[in-house]
Amino acid sequence: MGVSAPSVAKPYDRMVGVRHRERMRQVRGLLFSSPFWLGFLAFTAFPMLASVYLSLTHYSGLEAPVFRGLGNYVDLLDDPAVVRAFRNTVIYAVLSIPLNALLGLLVAILLNQKARGLSVWRSIYYLPAIVPSVAYALLWKWMLNKEYGVINFMLGLVKIPPVNWLGDEKYLLIAYVMAGLWTVGGAMIINLAGLQSIPTELYDAAKVDGAGKFALFKAVTLPMMSPVLFYNVIMGIVGAMQSFAFFFVLTQGWGNVSYSELGTVYMVHLWRVGFQLFRMGYAAAMAWVLFFIILALTLLVFRISGRWVYYESEWITGGGR
Repeated sequence: MGVSAPSVAKPYDRMVGVRHRERMRQVRGLLFSSPFWLGFLAFTAFPMLASVYLSLTHYSGLEAPVFRGLGNYVDLLDDPAVVRAFRNTVIYAVLSIPLNALLGLLVAILLNQKARGLSVWRSIYYLPAIVPSVAYALLWKWMLNKEYGVINFMLGLVKIPPVNWLGDEKYLLIAYVMAGLWTVGGAMIINLAGLQSIPTELYDAAKVDGAGKFALFKAVTLPMMSPVLFYNVIMGIVGAMQSFAFFFVLTQGWGNVSYSELGTVYMVHLWRVGFQLFRMGYAAAMAWVLFFIILALTLLVFRISGRWVYYESEWITGGGR
């Protein structure tokens, strides 16, 4: 009886089987992730690409778009209403972002102390941050009312005449900033988490060297909190530049002040151009200009972050950027 030669088919079959199982795993992975990708393509990618095309056209939403190249973008530069709305948005952002970051940090430091009832106070400060924009805009619309608002009532207690917060452009941006500070609880809770993650050994070592409270804050708290502050600044830029619902509800239908006289922010003006004036192509161009402005500001903050943002490992080892 002869001895048969060893078969080379079995290793080949095993290799083919492994490849088949790998392909099946990939197919199953794609099938499980397909709801996300289909939703992203249908509701994000396609609308973005469509808006790029519409921004290059004259389009009313009721008729076929007429291609006009970069005409909408050129018109934006000479449109005083757009410049005015963008200026108001920038002023609001410049005022509100530092105030929110500073107040959020200070409140977090106060609520990071050892005292009774801190959980209650933390909840009280954080609750406004989760109130829907429309609800808290209606609340502030009542509080800022010239006739019966609680803000003017409090001013009257110290003999200050009532202020037309929402009907006078001089005070409207101040009203925006005041109302925006009401939601400082969002930044507060993030700062609180950052404060509680700072190693106590750093404070102990600094105290041994004779550091006081101010020195501890300057040499330990601020450097260790800089990544959290950096995050809050980035989110503040994005939120302030594209806020809509709060400003829209707050400024609609007040007194006899015409639309052009109000301190309109960019997104509210964009809505008016697109859905009241039916200049959809022009509104799409406005949206893309805002996108690139926010992108540029974000990249700028990332670029300069190396000068003031310190991460724990770099700070402890004395390394820099």
